[in-house]
Amino acid sequence: MLQCKQAQEFSFGPRALKDALISTDPALQELYAKAFSRAEKLFLSEAYNPQRTLFCTLLIRTAFDWLLSHPDAPEDFETFYHAMLRRKQNFCRKHIYLQPIDLIEGPAGLSLLDSLQSCVESFFLGLRVKCLPSIPVSSIHCCFRHSRDSDRVQLHADGILNFLKNNKPMDALCVLGLTLLDLYPCETWSFTFSKFLPGQEVGVCSFARFSGDFPQAGCSSLNPPRQKEELCEVRKEGRDRTLQFSAQEMVQCCKV
Repeated sequence: MLQCKQAQEFSFGPRALKDALISTDPALQELYAKAFSRAEKLFLSEAYNPQRTLFCTLLIRTAFDWLLSHPDAPEDFETFYHAMLRRKQNFCRKHIYLQPIDLIEGPAGLSLLDSLQSCVESFFLGLRVKCLPSIPVSSIHCCFRHSRDSDRVQLHADGILNFLKNNKPMDALCVLGLTLLDLYPCETWSFTFSKFLPGQEVGVCSFARFSGDFPQAGCSSLNPPRQKEELCEVRKEGRDRTLQFSAQEMVQCCKV
C-alpha cells in the first residue's frame, strides 16, 4: 500500500469549525445561546479548540484513506437545521431501539448499554431510546470468517442488517445493532466499524476495535465441534472481563 511520507491533518481550522457549529446566521446564533447552558457550550467549544483532546483531529496516513476514497460534502449546523425543518416526523414511529448482539452480561455490559442509551437520548432529544434483550449471534445465521490479522471471528454485516430489518418493531424509528465482535462488509475489506441499510432504518455498530479488551467469539454454531470446549472457555473468560471505555472512546463510538 502506498504510504504518505507524513500523516496529514484533515481539518477546516478553528474559525471554520466554530462557524459550522454555531452558524453565521444571527437567528441560529441566538438559538444556540439560549438552548445550551454554560457547561454545555464549554463542552461543545471543544469541537473548535486547537488544543482539543475530546474531538481529535483526523489524520490522513495513506493514499487509500477513507476520507480520500469517499469524499462527502461538508455539512454545517445551518444546513442540518434547515434540512430537519423539511422532514416530517412520524409520531407512530418515535422509538430508537438498541439491539445488543452477544453483548457481555453482568455489570460491565449493563454499564456500557446504559451509557450508550443515555448518550443517544441526549443527542436525539424528544425520542425515546429502548434497549432490547441481548440475542445470541447463533440466532442470526449470518456469514462469518476469521480475521486476517488475528484469530478472532468476524461477522458479515449484511446478515445482521437483514435480521434487524425482518425483526424491526412496528413503532421503531430505527434499530441499531450493537456487538463487541468484529464486522466486515465484504470479502475485499478487512473490517468495518459500522454499516446501515439504506431505506430500512437499521444499522449495526461494532465496539471491538475501540477497546483492546473485548471477548472472542465462542459460539459453537460458528466453529467446528472439536473446538467447542475450548471456545466455550474463551467465551466464559471474555464474559468475566471488565470493559473499560473512556469518555473519549464512548463519544468516538457514538460518532460512528
